[in-house]
Amino acid sequence: MMKLAKEAIKNMLSPPATRKYPKIKPKLPENFRGKIEHFPEKCTYCGLCEKNCPSNAITVDREKKTWACDYGKCTFCSQCEEDCRKINKCAIKLTKDYELAKKNKNFKV
Repeated sequence: MMKLAKEAIKNMLSPPATRKYPKIKPKLPENFRGKIEHFPEKCTYCGLCEKNCPSNAITVDREKKTWACDYGKCTFCSQCEEDCRKINKCAIKLTKDYELAKKNKNFKV
């Protein structure tokens, strides 16, 4: 019982172990991989990103010139960015944006 009381007092006097998120944002490392940003003006719609996506999150329609990413499937591995860098001079770039949750499920990210 005494050990429990000592632990409780120690925890009450120490600073909190948690961060005050979302008021205070975390510091992200330089190589952080967040939301995918697509630049349609640079894209040739070759489909290499779709073909090499390990989670099948990217869909490319070459005829209609459309590109889409399902962020629910995306593992943010950056394979698409690496493949695109070889062909299209970076039509895909992973940003530091990690807050992808929305209140309205019909809202497009």
